[in-house]
Amino acid sequence: MVTWNSRDVTVDALQRFLESDQGCDVRLMIRDNGSTDGTPEAIRERFPEVDIELGEENLGFAGGMKGLIARSDAPWFFPLNSDAWPEDGCLATLITAAEQHPKAAAVAPLLLRPDGTLEHSTNPFPSPRVAVIMATGSKRWIDRQGNELFLEGVWMHDRTRVVDWAVGAALLMRREALADIGPFDDKFFMYVEDLEWCWRARQRGWEILFEPAAIVRHIGNVSGNARYGQRRTATYMANTYRFYAEEHGRAAMNVLRALNVAGAARGLAAAKLARDEADARYWRAMVRAYMGRGGASDPRRD
Repeated sequence: MVTWNSRDVTVDALQRFLESDQGCDVRLMIRDNGSTDGTPEAIRERFPEVDIELGEENLGFAGGMKGLIARSDAPWFFPLNSDAWPEDGCLATLITAAEQHPKAAAVAPLLLRPDGTLEHSTNPFPSPRVAVIMATGSKRWIDRQGNELFLEGVWMHDRTRVVDWAVGAALLMRREALADIGPFDDKFFMYVEDLEWCWRARQRGWEILFEPAAIVRHIGNVSGNARYGQRRTATYMANTYRFYAEEHGRAAMNVLRALNVAGAARGLAAAKLARDEADARYWRAMVRAYMGRGGASDPRRD
């Protein structure tokens, strides 16, 4: 875990984790990124068995995890958000799936909110094809290709399968893959470090496996919201465009951005026609975020 000013949520998540039976031996390591709300002190008081490293500098999620990966010598490494906890048997199930799929650099569990609702956690790599489908909003296209492309609202995370990338809130990583691919890239302070790592894995011949029999409960965006607030979407998109430009060139990135803006503009127009002011405010903010002019937190995802 990497923690930053999330004391109460993290203590609760750790309590749930340590009370669970994961079916394997677990060493729990934490890097605290200079919390000022008593997070590390509360962890040490409640859970003396936890190996916690105190840092004065906030290295972000990627930087914090990079250091933990270097300190770990276990055959499996499991990045876990500080507001998440695995249900009983989750880790053993993920390890079994990985052992049965030797090309898997990582295996992603099913993420559920505490109330049991699904968190969409596997996605396609960014591409003009996906952006066009979302920009046009064609139900025929989405229904026909959404399950193939892991699109939200269509792909229901209901079967084991290889996916493009999975969010790093909980992701079992194979030690041999980490040695080959490397750790998260800490130039992505927060957001998109998971996408970029999965892309590197694909480039080196590995796969990312999704296993819904393993379940992690995830509150979502506790530290991110504390740091970024309403700039979260803009920050995420800026990192996405940076990644895409590095891999495909700036011209291709500008095409992708234009398609994303067109999709958000279509959503804004539909909201205005429906006279739905709340939805219109959301899409107006998304247009700015996709253009690089500010952020919006999607209440449907927080």
